[in-house]
Amino acid sequence: MVDLFISYSRANRDMVQRLAEAVSALGYVVWWDEELPAHLSYGEVITAKIGEAKATLVVWSRTSAASEWVRAEADLARNQKKLIQAVIDECTPPLPFNQIQFAALGDWSGDQNHPGWRKVRASLAALCGPAPAEAGASIVIPVAKAPPAPRYQPPRRLKSRSRASRVAVVTIAASLAVILTVGSLVVLKGPPVVQAKAAEAPAPAPAPAPVQAPAKPDAAPDQPVDDSGDVDTTDAGGPQDDVQANQAAGY
Repeated sequence: MVDLFISYSRANRDMVQRLAEAVSALGYVVWWDEELPAHLSYGEVITAKIGEAKATLVVWSRTSAASEWVRAEADLARNQKKLIQAVIDECTPPLPFNQIQFAALGDWSGDQNHPGWRKVRASLAALCGPAPAEAGASIVIPVAKAPPAPRYQPPRRLKSRSRASRVAVVTIAASLAVILTVGSLVVLKGPPVVQAKAAEAPAPAPAPAPVQAPAKPDAAPDQPVDDSGDVDTTDAGGPQDDVQANQAAGY
């Protein structure tokens, strides 16, 4: 995209070259017929470039004012509302272009504070936008403050953690083994309360021994009879013996 098209007379080539270089230094894209391709028609290229450009700078001088090409290019730019005029000698723009303001650059030698050059720059900014070079220089990019550096923290020892984990696993396994052992004993022997009640219960009385019936004595031998005719009972065994004796006698 072309920012500025420059129309001029070849008799003023040196002055126009200084203008083109100064405008390019501001960051604008400049086209003038030094870049005209050899295989294209001059009229077609000029018409296309003026239509493409955002602004057209016509450099008026005695020779350019007499050029039909320069007048035609100025008229095309005026109709498209993109005409900037500069005068480099004692002449004035021809009719009808003398009705439009122009910048006097007859004594300009490249000074950035020259009144005529400041006028040209103002017209460029209005038609093409702010000068890219000046805009880039005036932009201040804020620099974010760097965050404070994090405090150094030594790396944790993984070995200590693994040892602690192993100790915890062994402890848990031992606790589970104890719990399972106690639980199995409780299941086999019964709860402690039942065991205590069983221990407090009185022992059962021993079964009574069976009573054996007395064996029947053999028939008593003939007891000796004393002279008085009474039976001698001195050796009798008590009432039981009397019963047995009576049974033997037939009573």
